Amino acid sequence: MSGMPWQLARAKRSPRGQSRRTILEQLPAVSTTELRISSLYTGEKRIMRPLKIPNIASVKVALTHVEFHFKSLHRGVEGPVQRFKVKPIRTGFGIRHCFHCNTCGKPVKKLYYLNRSLLCRHCTKARYVSQTLGSKTRPILQASRLQAFLDSRPKLKHARQRLEQRLGLKLMQAQSRFSTRTTLQD
Repeated sequence: MSGMPWQLARAKRSPRGQSRRTILEQLPAVSTTELRISSLYTGEKRIMRPLKIPNIASVKVALTHVEFHFKSLHRGVEGPVQRFKVKPIRTGFGIRHCFHCNTCGKPVKKLYYLNRSLLCRHCTKARYVSQTLGSKTRPILQASRLQAFLDSRPKLKHARQRLEQRLGLKLMQAQSRFSTRTTLQD
């Protein structure tokens, strides 16, 4: 046992933004909306796009569970299979589904691929990008996300104008602090 008080030992953590924890937005993920589980109830045909998750060979979707079959590491040996329970949740506009995490049991909408397995955001112990930034740099992230959102939908001129009025001060503060030219273009 060292002679250091616990306050000093805790203070030696890495500063904000320099953590070695992974960032959730950078991990490949699968959500319940991608799997279109609700179409099983209505009997509609499902067109499932290939998942953008490496090492997943196939996905079997049922009303009560979803099985993810991973690629094998060796020839002639089947890869591991992860099975998640699916729970329907009634909302005011229909049914939404969620996975039940195998490790913590919490209902989640997304599973993230980390270390050759699928985990919820709680079990990955990862952070969001906004958690790595301080209050002074967060408006830059917000502005870049709004820029990307509005660029993907050019018909939202009125929303763009409202957001420019509402966030104009934040954008100007972010520009002056970091000498960047972050603007919402018209």
